[in-house]
Amino acid sequence: MFSRSSYRPLLILLLVVLVLINILPAKSQAGITTNRSVTLSTGVPSAAANHLYKFTLPSTADIGSIVFEYCSNSPLIYYQCDAPAGLDVSAATLSTQTGNTGFSIDTADSTSNVIVLSRPTAPGNLLPSTYQFDNVINPSTPGQSVFVRIWTHTAMDGSGPKIDGGAAAFAVQSIFNVGAFVPPFVRLCVGITVAPDCSTMSGDGIDLGTLSAARASFGQSQFAAATNSLNGYAVYSLGTTMTSGNNIIPALSAPAASFPGTGQFGLNLRANLVPAVGQDPVGLGTGLPSANYDIPNRFMFSDGDNITSSSLPSDYNRMTVSYIVNVPSKQAPGIYTTTVTYLAIVQF
Repeated sequence: MFSRSSYRPLLILLLVVLVLINILPAKSQAGITTNRSVTLSTGVPSAAANHLYKFTLPSTADIGSIVFEYCSNSPLIYYQCDAPAGLDVSAATLSTQTGNTGFSIDTADSTSNVIVLSRPTAPGNLLPSTYQFDNVINPSTPGQSVFVRIWTHTAMDGSGPKIDGGAAAFAVQSIFNVGAFVPPFVRLCVGITVAPDCSTMSGDGIDLGTLSAARASFGQSQFAAATNSLNGYAVYSLGTTMTSGNNIIPALSAPAASFPGTGQFGLNLRANLVPAVGQDPVGLGTGLPSANYDIPNRFMFSDGDNITSSSLPSDYNRMTVSYIVNVPSKQAPGIYTTTVTYLAIVQF
């Protein structure tokens, strides 16, 4: 037997808007950008991602470049920037830009943790600006805060005084998997009466009373079966015909009608009129009686026969087994009994 389990990965990631306070020199004229954020297309460590930045400039000062500097230690420009482990922006591309536009990546002045956007120097505007960088390799350390210092410069190469800026932050996290296991199963319950879903069952014996050549003797029992196997299930009946010592009542080897006065033992899984016994299958499953046991008023019995099956996963079906016994007038006296065992088999 084998089974399969399915996993849905659940990513707990993305983060992104962390507004930070910048401490500026008393004489600086730099302004602080507002509505700053960074959004990652994936927060998996070391994965290739898109980094989308949004901010609004506070002034119309001339802009020739915008610098995005990734640091693991601090958002403040007065501290040396430590490059985050595993981060690599050297192959990043600028896929979109809005607001203050006309920029391209200055590859000569960019590094593995610094992106410099460059354009001919021109006044900035106060519109919200967005810049998306594709093919950024995320940092490799889960849970570590990464600070991105963002500053504008008049020079086109990111050098000289910082004009307007601020910082945003994010962190990457490892994938968190949530798994569940559904075990394979087949369920079979047998009794004189059983609930359609096997929740209850009762009885394990049938008394057919005194056998007579003038009339058929009959009774019934029930079983229900279900499986989640892709290949379904099959139920087999195992046992012998009714015997008393060396005396036997012949089993019907092919579907046949009940004839009192003739030696017969058989069963089927349908509602019958002659004699009036049994019930048709019930339930929402896909199980059906096998052909030889699916004919009303026709009975047979053969040890090991497949009497019902389904080729698909199946909810419960309850089958009512009708038994008939007929004897000739010359049947030897005795107490006749048999035991029928029902076996369910699946292929997982």
